[in-house]
Amino acid sequence: MESELKQQFEEMSIEPSESVLGKAVELCVIYNVDDASEFVEQWLAFSVSNLNGDEPTIENLHEFERKVLQAKRDKNVLSASKNKTIKNSSGIASLTSLKNVASAPSTPLSIYGVGDEDIMMEQYMHELPETSNNCQTPKTKNVLTRTPARHNDALFSPASYSPIGTPRTRRVTAGSGKIVYTLGNPTTINNAQWSLSSQPKITVKQLLQHNGKTLDIKAKYMYDRLSQKADIAADRIFNISKSLCMKVFGKKSEDYILSHVDVHTQETVKVVGTIYSDYDGALDSASTLLVGSDVMMCRTVRLNFSKMKSVAVFPGQVVLASGINPRGDVFMVEELITEQDLMMPSPPRLADQLSFVVAAGPFTNADDLVYDPLQDLVTYLKENKPNVLILTGPFVDSNHKLIKENVTRTETFEMFFEKIMDGIIDTVGTDTTILVVASYRDAHADPVYPTMPMTLSRTYSNVHMLPDPSLVDLNGLTIGLTSTDILDHILTQELAVNAGDKVKRAVNYLFHQKSFYPLNPPIEDTINFDSDLASKFANIDQIPNIIILPSDQKCFLRLVNGCLAINPGRLADINGGTFARFIITPTDPKEENNPFSYIGCQVRKV
Repeated sequence: MESELKQQFEEMSIEPSESVLGKAVELCVIYNVDDASEFVEQWLAFSVSNLNGDEPTIENLHEFERKVLQAKRDKNVLSASKNKTIKNSSGIASLTSLKNVASAPSTPLSIYGVGDEDIMMEQYMHELPETSNNCQTPKTKNVLTRTPARHNDALFSPASYSPIGTPRTRRVTAGSGKIVYTLGNPTTINNAQWSLSSQPKITVKQLLQHNGKTLDIKAKYMYDRLSQKADIAADRIFNISKSLCMKVFGKKSEDYILSHVDVHTQETVKVVGTIYSDYDGALDSASTLLVGSDVMMCRTVRLNFSKMKSVAVFPGQVVLASGINPRGDVFMVEELITEQDLMMPSPPRLADQLSFVVAAGPFTNADDLVYDPLQDLVTYLKENKPNVLILTGPFVDSNHKLIKENVTRTETFEMFFEKIMDGIIDTVGTDTTILVVASYRDAHADPVYPTMPMTLSRTYSNVHMLPDPSLVDLNGLTIGLTSTDILDHILTQELAVNAGDKVKRAVNYLFHQKSFYPLNPPIEDTINFDSDLASKFANIDQIPNIIILPSDQKCFLRLVNGCLAINPGRLADINGGTFARFIITPTDPKEENNPFSYIGCQVRKV
């Protein structure tokens, strides 16, 4: 078939590339086109009518597939069905028996962009019998008329043959526009101009690098061997325990000899190791183990916290413990050192005020793919364009029930994501810098953590596609970004007794363990964790000025170790989605060490 197609194209003075020929062969197989000349003639008619005679490309063939081949197949399905009939008068099909369609176009091809004037297409399409019941509804309930790619109330909906949710009028979420959380300088907040007050040139620099390179789409993943994982774990234990010992022993830390975790002694000793659970699931007082730093011996001991007034540990945490081990199998913890000395973030050196909007996916409700919450955010952005817009995935959530049910789409996930981004970019324009953080939950992203940045077919000077996690510098302001819900992952696995504010505790875990994802092992069946990539591209060597931590936990704003920690909440939420907005003003030299003085932040219902 490939040689026949090539010959037919050449007869039309077209020299197709190998990739185009491959795609053409694929379409012939999918749509049962046995005659190469028929395929090429249909393409030529479509190209002349819709593309001004352009030669075939992969993108053009995708469009040809949607508008011609799929249309022809669906028309045949409608003709063959004998179950439910739909009356058709004067050539206009009124598809009244289908719930999701208000009215149908004048011809079966109209919904695919081919109008009545496309005369050349008629010779390649079978005519329907001229009867009063010439269109029939197929029996399969999942095959419905195509959802328009753009609709006034569904700007971001995917083009699909399957239902994307129950049609409904636009609804206003209860409390829409309500401020649910505020933090910062009251004067700054009261006088805030959330829209562009100035248009400084914003320079974006990625700081998470390994050997001078950032995580990109060329990175290989899931190549790490067990021996590599062991070496990475050993290096991590060594580096963190060294910092913990420096805090406890000072400059003489190298002279102090630590004991093995399973040493049999009634004297108080100090040991270092990693917290693990004795079985799958969250930690509890009976299951907490300490694994020693000697990876070759893999010494373990059970921990007993009965002598401690408060405790907070999680699997994967490197700690320094002080206590006794009378029998050799249970270490009675008397003191637990988990926090090292940290360097506070450098104050931002901004010449102009910057305004930010932060929104975290999912961006559509759990029962549809209409993307109402995203449309509400876009409406807000039309009136309040920020200097910087930060969006974290998932955009096309692979956990969404309609995606899981394999909704029959007429476009790829990549194409749908491009459509979402086009709508957002068109709204905010080029004056707003847009940071898009990838998510392993996106259906079109690499299902691994750390996650490579997603891509767009076009390049925009103001749009930056970032990996997860990321650490960026914006005109001297450092921001940590992730789309992974590490807070919820840790808080559901930790053992915490009388441990205080869980938000500050969880954020501090990241800083003191120097990682965007210190939990080990990761949540089972949730995240595909690559140890090698994480050791290179998930470290927090310096506390940022701001860290964005989207989570299913309740939205929050906190100052933790001089860093503004923000959970904007989910844009789509059963109780009403939220997003964050904040302003950073130029710092007063007298107040530069007090972030409260130069920030104003709010969490707002969408």
